[in-house]
Amino acid sequence: MCIRVEGRAYIGGHFVRIRLGREGCKTVQFSNDYIILPGMVDIHVHFRDWELAHKETLEGGAAAALAGGVVAVGDMPNTKPHIRTAELYKKRLGEGARLPIVYRVHMGVPVDLRELDIARPPTVKVYPEDVAEFGWGHIEALARRCAGLGCTLIFHCEDPAYFKDGERPPEAEMACVEKARRLAWDTEARVHLTHVSLPQTVDIARGWATVDVTPHHLFLDRENCKLGGLCLVNPRLREPGLRKLLLARLAAGLVDIYATDHAPHTPEEKKSDSPPPGICSLDIALSLLLSLWKRGVLTLDDVVRLYSHRPARFLNVNNDIIGGVFTIIKLEEFTVRGEEFAGRCKYTPFEGFRAFGVVVATAVGGKIFFRNGEVYDV
Repeated sequence: MCIRVEGRAYIGGHFVRIRLGREGCKTVQFSNDYIILPGMVDIHVHFRDWELAHKETLEGGAAAALAGGVVAVGDMPNTKPHIRTAELYKKRLGEGARLPIVYRVHMGVPVDLRELDIARPPTVKVYPEDVAEFGWGHIEALARRCAGLGCTLIFHCEDPAYFKDGERPPEAEMACVEKARRLAWDTEARVHLTHVSLPQTVDIARGWATVDVTPHHLFLDRENCKLGGLCLVNPRLREPGLRKLLLARLAAGLVDIYATDHAPHTPEEKKSDSPPPGICSLDIALSLLLSLWKRGVLTLDDVVRLYSHRPARFLNVNNDIIGGVFTIIKLEEFTVRGEEFAGRCKYTPFEGFRAFGVVVATAVGGKIFFRNGEVYDV
């Protein structure tokens, strides 16, 4: 859309009045009831597609991102087929390049590590299923290869040796963290621990790994989320005390990145007797984070650092407001309604939550792709 935006932007820790857009375009002025923020960046999403297109597509995922003020994503490789080869990795990047958002994909663990030399991915995602299938020896060899190539290992850190009868206890996360720490020291590979669920993980990771936390591990727990399959996620939701301690780590500035782990499934799958793990929150993640700002738990600097600047650096994305990469937020509360989500996923355990900050527009490269609930060119 050819719109010139004028309003109050948050740049460098200060509010400034700016005008964004090309001359000759219609100018839309936003009052102080709105703020312009740099575009958000989510390093952990699942856009499915391919043989899982009935759950979500690249286009649907991009629509959800834009509706949530997100301008760039890091997509996960556990597609069907799993992205373990350079050929699939490059194919996915090519398909994602057609989206209006900035698209990155994390490569999966290759069976043959020589695939890394061909693909040269900046990031590789390690799942518990990879540990179970290939063993920790293969993961160590992967870490050594990544150290040489300069790629970062992203761990879904749960040791499958601790899984039993469908349960995935906190001890599985702690055991994996210890093994990942030894790998980081022994191989000098860069390590990132994603969707950590325990405050102890945040503490232990300092000095050798970066960490991200999700909206569901910050806002949901076993007591306030009892919706069966809708609340099922890996790692599991924790007890209220652990959730509150994790939130305290976020407020103390000890968490590096905020990321959704947006994971769509069909409603029928989530309501079945064997629901797959995953929670949808990409449309509302920024608003949930802004609700912590509204409550005084975080500063606006914290919000921008956690969900914009640091993840942008992690994915090597330029999301500068002046460069036309921004989101416009109306400063008001609203009630979360899954049916209003922009992607294929129209349900959420956050249904009925009070969030703050309505995304009214999202722009990438100076072009507005989302405005007032409508998504364009996706």
